[in-house]
Amino acid sequence: MIRDYAKEPKVDIVVPRQRRFAIVLVVSALALTTLLIIVLSSLNPDHIIEEPPVVQINPVVLKVKPEPVKPTLTDKTTTPDFTYSVILKQTEVKPAHVKVYESTPKDPTKKTNHVLQVASFKSELDAKELQKRLIKKKLTNVQVTQSSTDSGSVWFRVMVGPFQNRSMLNKAQDVLVQMNFSPLERKR
Repeated sequence: MIRDYAKEPKVDIVVPRQRRFAIVLVVSALALTTLLIIVLSSLNPDHIIEEPPVVQINPVVLKVKPEPVKPTLTDKTTTPDFTYSVILKQTEVKPAHVKVYESTPKDPTKKTNHVLQVASFKSELDAKELQKRLIKKKLTNVQVTQSSTDSGSVWFRVMVGPFQNRSMLNKAQDVLVQMNFSPLERKR
């Protein structure tokens, strides 16, 4: 069976509880206000505020002659003129003696004592493979060194450097970080 929801009979509309509560609240507030006004008006209907009596006083005018002011002679002291231009003319500034700066020439052949350790491997084959990858990235002085620990195990370190200056060291660090390595800076 098909139902027609558009022509469905309407159910009785019920006022929500919030509206009933608001109506009751407004009516009770009006009733209390009316009651308060009635009580206040019935308390003292003959209450009249009396003003204090005004007393009139005849003004007495006293005529007093002011004494003339006698000028007194004092030594006039002149206040110094504290303007910037006057103070500037009166002062002399002597700067401290500073030695003349002498530039030191840079030695282009001087190399830093720092190298970067890229990684350490147990296998020499892995170290040589990384060395090839770093040379392809145009990093200079890539070396594989062998070292042994106190326990007797052998490690192969992949080192880059030394570098001609600090900026070249920083550039190499940036390249290694882009390759997802965390290079360790070491002094020679």
